[in-house]
Amino acid sequence: MSTETRTQATLERFNSVQVYVHALLAISIFVLWLTGLPLTFYEPLGWLIEVFGYANVIDIHIAAGVVLIATMLYYGAYLALGLATGASTWKHFMFGIDDIYEVIAQLKWLVGLGPEPESGKYTFLQKAEIWIIAFEVGVMIGTGLLLWLLGMAQSTSPNLPMLITRDVHAIVAVTMLMGVTFHLFMTHVKEFPMDGSMFHGRVDVGRACNEWQQWAKDSIGTTTLPCEESTHSTILTSGMVLTMLLFFIVWTGVILQYVFSPLPTGPSLTQSIAPNTLPGGTLGLVYFVGLNLAALVCIASVAAIGYGLYVRFAERSVVR
Repeated sequence: MSTETRTQATLERFNSVQVYVHALLAISIFVLWLTGLPLTFYEPLGWLIEVFGYANVIDIHIAAGVVLIATMLYYGAYLALGLATGASTWKHFMFGIDDIYEVIAQLKWLVGLGPEPESGKYTFLQKAEIWIIAFEVGVMIGTGLLLWLLGMAQSTSPNLPMLITRDVHAIVAVTMLMGVTFHLFMTHVKEFPMDGSMFHGRVDVGRACNEWQQWAKDSIGTTTLPCEESTHSTILTSGMVLTMLLFFIVWTGVILQYVFSPLPTGPSLTQSIAPNTLPGGTLGLVYFVGLNLAALVCIASVAAIGYGLYVRFAERSVVR
């Protein structure tokens, strides 16, 4: 439904539960990266451990994991209750025949064979993001719990199951970091300087009819909408492309370092396949910059979420 409290014409996109769940999930995941990356890559990110202390980094990592699990369980129960009572619908996150038509229409539009498709509340790409992130978070939670249990159960050096679990945990974590960085740009940062709908839960009708035209029509109940073409910064887009390229190089290094790393009794495959690719080789500076950039992205994201929540509380206090 539309509201007039923030601008002349806005639509509610997220309710309060969705806003706070999104914020808690995001903060816990960014803190997990911020504490997990220096544990995995000590040489380029050891300064974080020096600042906070090794034991504190471990404790914060575990605490953030507990928050992540608790928030996921809460939202799972909330979603199930919403589906049972009819307050929510499967169409918001499940793929259907309409999404297939939207994919075909999107491909036609990209090659100039048709108009841009009118999307519902969530596009097929946003639905895919939901399921990909849910899968990655599930793997991170599962492997993280297994690492904790294996670590508690033994006092000797890591065994083969623990090493394999560690590798999967690290690879999925860095892969997810690349995906979330893309999500930050496509969903939040491109509405320069930051998309506020993730905090106040509303979007302008002009943006809604540009990005989710069918949802805007259904919400307002009219086919005449004040759509305005929006432009985005070329500098911002170029910076995002370079950042993703740098993250891809770092991700490749993670694959080489972990997937091709020697098992306790095996040979070092990376020394014969790509001896100059590891962080200690000729690309060491690239890894140093990329990993520290990832840490800065995490710090900036946590600060931005904190500021957004502060603004939300401040606005609600003024309204009261």
